[in-house]
Amino acid sequence: MRNVFRAHAISRERTAWPSPGRSATFVHPALPVSEGTTVKLRSLIKPASLLAAILCAASVSRVQAQGVLPPEAAAQAQALVQQSGMTQAQIQEKLREASVSDAHGATDAAPARRKVQAATESNPPAIKPDSLAPNVRPLADANEPFGFEIFHYSPTTFEPLAYGPVDEEYPLGPGDEVSLTLWGDDQLSLTLSVSREGVITLPDVGQVSVNGLTLEQAQARVRSALGKVYSGLRPAGQRSTTSLRLSLGRLRSIQVFLLGQVVRPGGYTISSVSRVLNALYAAGGPQRDGSLRDVRILRGNKLVASVDLYHVILGTPGPEMPRLENGDVIFVPAAARRVRLAGPVRRAGFYELRDGEQLRSLMEIAGGVLPEADLSSAQIDRVVPLAMRDSLRGQGRISVDVNLSQVLSDASQDVALTDGDSLCLRALPQRRANVVTITGRGVTHAGQYQFRPGMRVSDVLAAAGGTTPEAYLEHALITRTLPDSTRMMLRFSPARALAHETSDDIELSAMDDLSVRSLWDLNDRQSVTVHGLVHSPGTYELLQGMTLSDVLMRAGGFTDDAFAVRAEVARVTAGGQKADTLEVPVSRDLSAASASTTFMLQPNDAVFIRRDPLYTQQMFVVLDGEVRFPGTYALTRRDERVADLVRRAGGLSDQAYPRGSRFHRTGGAELAIDLPRAIKDARCLDNLVMMPGDTLVIPRYMPTVRIEGAVFAPVTALYTPGAGINYYVTQASGFRQDADRRGVVVVSPAGQVQRGGRPEPGSRIVVPARPASDTRDHLKDFATLMSVLASAATTFFLIHQTTK
Repeated sequence: MRNVFRAHAISRERTAWPSPGRSATFVHPALPVSEGTTVKLRSLIKPASLLAAILCAASVSRVQAQGVLPPEAAAQAQALVQQSGMTQAQIQEKLREASVSDAHGATDAAPARRKVQAATESNPPAIKPDSLAPNVRPLADANEPFGFEIFHYSPTTFEPLAYGPVDEEYPLGPGDEVSLTLWGDDQLSLTLSVSREGVITLPDVGQVSVNGLTLEQAQARVRSALGKVYSGLRPAGQRSTTSLRLSLGRLRSIQVFLLGQVVRPGGYTISSVSRVLNALYAAGGPQRDGSLRDVRILRGNKLVASVDLYHVILGTPGPEMPRLENGDVIFVPAAARRVRLAGPVRRAGFYELRDGEQLRSLMEIAGGVLPEADLSSAQIDRVVPLAMRDSLRGQGRISVDVNLSQVLSDASQDVALTDGDSLCLRALPQRRANVVTITGRGVTHAGQYQFRPGMRVSDVLAAAGGTTPEAYLEHALITRTLPDSTRMMLRFSPARALAHETSDDIELSAMDDLSVRSLWDLNDRQSVTVHGLVHSPGTYELLQGMTLSDVLMRAGGFTDDAFAVRAEVARVTAGGQKADTLEVPVSRDLSAASASTTFMLQPNDAVFIRRDPLYTQQMFVVLDGEVRFPGTYALTRRDERVADLVRRAGGLSDQAYPRGSRFHRTGGAELAIDLPRAIKDARCLDNLVMMPGDTLVIPRYMPTVRIEGAVFAPVTALYTPGAGINYYVTQASGFRQDADRRGVVVVSPAGQVQRGGRPEPGSRIVVPARPASDTRDHLKDFATLMSVLASAATTFFLIHQTTK
């Protein structure tokens, strides 16, 4: 079912909005389609988004008006536009995505989409969705002229507002929409469009020209015209019983042309409140070679204005940007003169200069110099203009030294700049000439201090907070730099300098460097080491009065398996040639009085704590399968064996098959043992000593034999007492042609491998295959051999003939 409505300003006809997914016939001047065209609403497009698209599309294309929305619907739609938060470009994209079909219900949206495109040929190029994000291009680099970074953001950043008040000087023109409201003795609400002739048509009054008038001027003219019909509207200064208000609704669109050095030259339809900057954004901004200082506005083949965008970018006073009008041409010429500025300035970069602007103007545009700039040393790297190269004997590049201090203080000293100049400012050197430096851990606050004539060592030591307790006060050094940059060394005693003894309290010079060392800079800190079974073995500083128990306490004390009865201390003899070993009694309770609490340590002592030989760590093994009590067991002694463990588990069960036992040792190794023999003879080799992590699995009786390898049908056969290998191979359909019959092996259930013999229950018969070299074609080998013999005989015959 289709809901059809026609919007008209006079009839106040009300209709319901169609639901999403339904079709509706809209007749509205905003739509660049013919009457009767069906617009299908997709379920993903909400009515609010579609309403916003319909209203904002009016600023994109103008067609012959066939009716307008009623005021109530217009107000509701305008509110939906504001709530949607979409920009005009996004709304246009929504309209392009909508499926448009003809009145006969065709589902092919391509023809309708072509109609929309044809009706909006003057629109700006479509904006891709990813261009709506800010910073779509990288920020300006050092080679990009100053000011171009403002065009790196999305084209919607500087779009004029589609709603809200306009400035007081905005002139009305064809395509604008005004809202007229009367209240008081008379009530009237109209939405009027300014015609191509610049007039609006008032009921009972006729046409009133408003072209070129501001909103205030138009309101006065409309008030005067309606005063002839409504008696409540009296001239200004007289008391009126009817009030009138004229406001702007939809704004008209204008078409401008951007030519010259722009990214996307062409014609663009923009809002009538747009300025030059808005138009440039629609075209992607100037190209790198374009000018930002001389953007020209041409109207009727005449130059109306030349806009300097540096005033906008820098926020400096300048002439107001002229308002654009329909048919204006914005021409961006190539930049005539650009210079580069580098060094300690506020804004280093690549700047464009206008006629009459020289070095002083460049520094103003760049924001001035930084405090660390050396104004006496600047240099211009200049590409000599073509006209001057003959006089300079073919020199293409020259350098010009500039005293920037004189240029900035005296306008008459201004320096002319040419296209391609590169001005480089230098920074002041890091060297400070009026300081003395004091370093080392022997002073509280090392660093640089201001030099004053007559300053002595004691003055610097006092400024540095004095010496530290660990300072070496007997000897310190002064490194002095002489005027010819040579250096010399002076010595003094900080202790005597602080006592103001003249011989050591030396008078200082600028750039002197004092070094006051710590005692520990000259002497290594003494240490002892702790090895063995303590919680934190390592090297520890030997403190005054440290005993053996003290260092053991710092090492975290003994571990559980430590032999906490005595400690070994290795001590270097006085000559340093060998070490003596001392045994010192200790106790696990280090706080108790013992020999260790009084044994004083000496530098480089090494303390060793050994393992307790009687300490036994918990060791676990696993016994699984057919025993009375399978599970995990802790070894009771270090030499506990397999038979002992089986007895502890209650012995074998009735269904146990000890011949098939499997023994796994930590690390993945599987050992083949004869469990019945190990149980019977405790001294045999199969009765292994259990190790931590061992696993013994005793399976149930398995009356089967597995035949695998180079047989036709590997199979598991039932065990037959007394049967040999050939019997079981017959159960597997016999040997293959590549079977190695002499290499057949029998693997017992315990993992023992033997060649031949009679299989027992749980065994495996493995028939290996001969290597590929053994299966070669013997006839081919024989033919090859005969060929070699024939060749040898021929050779022998020829040799024999030649020797005759």
